[in-house]
Amino acid sequence: MCKKRRNSIIPVSILGIVTIPAFLVITDAQASKKATFKIPKERKEITEPDKKTLEEEVQADKVGAEAEREEYSYDPTGKVDPFKSFIVVRRELEEKERERAKPKTYLETLDVSQLTLSAIVLSKKENWALFRDSKGDGHVIKVGTPVGNKGGHVIKILDKEVVVREYHLDIRGRERIAKDISIKLPSID
Repeated sequence: MCKKRRNSIIPVSILGIVTIPAFLVITDAQASKKATFKIPKERKEITEPDKKTLEEEVQADKVGAEAEREEYSYDPTGKVDPFKSFIVVRRELEEKERERAKPKTYLETLDVSQLTLSAIVLSKKENWALFRDSKGDGHVIKVGTPVGNKGGHVIKILDKEVVVREYHLDIRGRERIAKDISIKLPSID
């Protein structure tokens, strides 16, 4: 097996030894010849109307630069800042919401689920309802009374239920979504 390999390597190496100097001789012969090319120069004669003074060119450049500045202006209003973290934005919105919705009454510090409806009084002028909190204290309310820690208020007082509307922020924290919560009068069985 070694003999077969040697026999095939010998002709390849002889061929390489002969061809490499041949290429070197050819490239040396081509390199000795100098190639010269003449490139004709075009002369353009400037006529009188085409000549501009240096001052006119400078003024034209200034006018062009001002026109470029006036063409484009960026207005970021209503656009999301791509470099601001959405988590930071969400926290800022939550803080603003807390500051805006600071509780003024005791009913605004409680969650709507902590209140139970005890009684409803219906009249021609106004309807009244009695809520009891987890402590057992009673609170008389009417339509428009703020209730709950999510900025809710009473929108309807019906025969056997009171409807409270609360507002939640959407996922982005931009839009307020209204959610109606119905609190029913417990039935006596």
